[in-house]
Amino acid sequence: MSGQTMSASGSAQAPAQASAQAHVQSRIYGGGTPTTVDLDRFSAAASTLNGAATALSRLSAEWRATTIRLQQLKTRAPFCPRLGGTPLSPTAGVGLASAGLAGAGPFAATVVHVSLDYPRVSAQIIARADEADRLAERLTSLADRIIRAYSLYSQAEHAAARILGETLQTVAVAKPEWAAAGLALLASGSVVAGSAKEGRFNPIYAITGTWWAQEGLLAGLGARMTGKTGRAGILRGVLATDEVNDAAGRISGVSAPANNLLFGDRLEVREIHPAKGIGGTATIADTLTNVHDMRLNKVDYGSIAIQQYRREDGKTAWMVTVPGTDGHLDSPFSWQTNVELMSSDARQRMAADSARMVDEAMRQAGIRPNDPVAIVGHSQGGIVAAVIASDRKQRYNVQHIVTAGSPVANHPVGGTWVTSVEMNDELVSNLDGSRNPVSPGWLTVRGTSQPMGSAAGTAVENTDGRKFITHDMNYMKAAWKDAQSLGSPALKSHEEHFGRTINGTLVSTRYYHGRISRTGPDSPP
Repeated sequence: MSGQTMSASGSAQAPAQASAQAHVQSRIYGGGTPTTVDLDRFSAAASTLNGAATALSRLSAEWRATTIRLQQLKTRAPFCPRLGGTPLSPTAGVGLASAGLAGAGPFAATVVHVSLDYPRVSAQIIARADEADRLAERLTSLADRIIRAYSLYSQAEHAAARILGETLQTVAVAKPEWAAAGLALLASGSVVAGSAKEGRFNPIYAITGTWWAQEGLLAGLGARMTGKTGRAGILRGVLATDEVNDAAGRISGVSAPANNLLFGDRLEVREIHPAKGIGGTATIADTLTNVHDMRLNKVDYGSIAIQQYRREDGKTAWMVTVPGTDGHLDSPFSWQTNVELMSSDARQRMAADSARMVDEAMRQAGIRPNDPVAIVGHSQGGIVAAVIASDRKQRYNVQHIVTAGSPVANHPVGGTWVTSVEMNDELVSNLDGSRNPVSPGWLTVRGTSQPMGSAAGTAVENTDGRKFITHDMNYMKAAWKDAQSLGSPALKSHEEHFGRTINGTLVSTRYYHGRISRTGPDSPP
């Protein structure tokens, strides 16, 4: 993989100590230039070198500023021969006295005037400043070489993960009973070990302890459902990555009509005015906060936010914030809708209630085909973002999406930039059965929750000494914050692209609410 992986350097250098909060350490994959460091000591070395380079650059600037100050001193004594570059003799003082200059005094004939050789001093200062610049450049280059050298680790890690996933997929296809028994044994063992360490029963360890096997086994299940069995089928499955999406398409063929029959397929979308909503968006971190605040501030379920920005170039840009599954049967974001969104069939994806709802809300908000659009979504919301970017290219100019805990690896987003924040040890991000693509336009931050009591990495807000479901937005925000501490150029490029997409003045924030029923107005096509 020509990507990147890092583990945080800042907090990781602190002495290990018991912590009352959960902690996350992140790695970065994709996003362009491979700038990856895995081990803390290499990240720390690169950080130290970059810090020294910055200090040298500041020193160079101080040296160069000194020459200006010296020039100012020189101009304050325009009649001093020494400052003009003329050597003074012992009789120079007499000349000064006879000239009647103030300050020559009766001893002018015996006192020799001595001053700095300003031209030579200035030349030496410039030389030292140049040396500092050259050394800073060398240190920066060395830090970059260290980081680039360890990008090989991320490539090997990604390749190993792919091999492991395909191996597990092959086992699941050929011997499903073995795979099921192995997964059950691994899950139960994780629960026993984790609960014993925590001192109380906690079933969450069944998920967090089996994360490394989830993608491969789910891909194997998808392969069996789509008939990729036998040697030829297994070979096709090894070469493909969309087994889960194909299986979701088959399931949707049955589940979608049943869902419509039971709960209806009439969609009503209208604007609402919640008492408290979300703030402005300038960074990717802001988007993660806002998609979380939609829940924290109790904006009505089945609702999204659409913000209009006036950019400096005169264009109108839009930020669409889409929360995840809310579990209400009359909501477009119901549990069963996820299957349709995961389908490999574009028509099934866009027929999903949540995709239709966001599409209609964007139409009502007045988003035009050429307007720059960014979308952020958590869980199902992130899948919807990928669906809109994939399947509504003629209607919307979606330039950047941010997904948090969303299985979107196989959605054909095309030229849209994708910034994905995921947790390794949670199930939802692994439901696509494969890792995200690696490209300059697709960057993935994958966090891993640390052992309880560990202070390594970044603390997770609103957690304590228990193991939590890491699909929670508090973990996603901590994973992104930890990744920011790594100094990744790829992450910086995604931040800059996101900023360019919506950079401007916030004009309005509007909220749209969707309901599914058997009666009521149909949404426009």
